[in-house]
Amino acid sequence: MSTDYNTRETLLQKLQKAEDEHSWDDFVKYYEGYIYVVIRSFGVDINTSEDLLQDVLIKVWKALPKFEYHNEKCRFRTWLCVLIRNTTYNFFKSKANRQSNSNVSYDDLLSSLNLISEPEIDKIAELEWKSYVSNLAWENVKDGFSDAARQVFESSIIGESNDTIAAKFNIPESSVRVHRSRIKKVLIKEIARLNIELGG
Repeated sequence: MSTDYNTRETLLQKLQKAEDEHSWDDFVKYYEGYIYVVIRSFGVDINTSEDLLQDVLIKVWKALPKFEYHNEKCRFRTWLCVLIRNTTYNFFKSKANRQSNSNVSYDDLLSSLNLISEPEIDKIAELEWKSYVSNLAWENVKDGFSDAARQVFESSIIGESNDTIAAKFNIPESSVRVHRSRIKKVLIKEIARLNIELGG
C-alpha cells in the first residue's frame, strides 16, 4: 500500500467523523472552489451555482459517513462529481416542476445533465481537478518568487515564447529559462503535495 493511498484514506476517515469539525472546515476550504467550477462546467449560471454549492456541501456532509473508499474502483472526486451532477439535476428538475406554467424552460440543461455518463463524469472530474489543483498550487507558491520571476512565468503560461518574454521584460533569454525552470520545479512539487494532502 502506497503512502498516497494511506494519506487519502486517512483524510476521508477524518471527514467521515461527524464530530471532526476541523477536518470538515479544511474540506470546505479546499473543495468548495472545486465543487463550484464543476457546477459551472455543467452550464449553470453564477448565482444558481452559489446556491447549488451550499446544497452540495450539505449532501456531502450527510453522505460521507456512508462513503466507502476503494481506490481501484472509484476516486473520491469521481464520487463527488456524481453527487454534484445529481444534486444539480434534481435542483433543476424541481424548479421545472414548480414553474411548469411559466415561460421558464430548463429542458436543455436537464437533457444535457441527463446525458452525462459515468465515464464522462470521470473525465470532467479529472479535467477540473487538474486545473483547480494547478491554480491552487500557484496561489500557494507564487509569493515565494520575485515579481520578475512571476511575470515571466505568467507570460509563459499564456503561451508567449522565450524570446518574446525576454524582449517584453528586457532580460536575457537565459534568465527567462531559469525563472521558468525554478518555478516549474516548485509548482510540480506543490501540485504533488496537494494531490496527496487533499486526496480525491
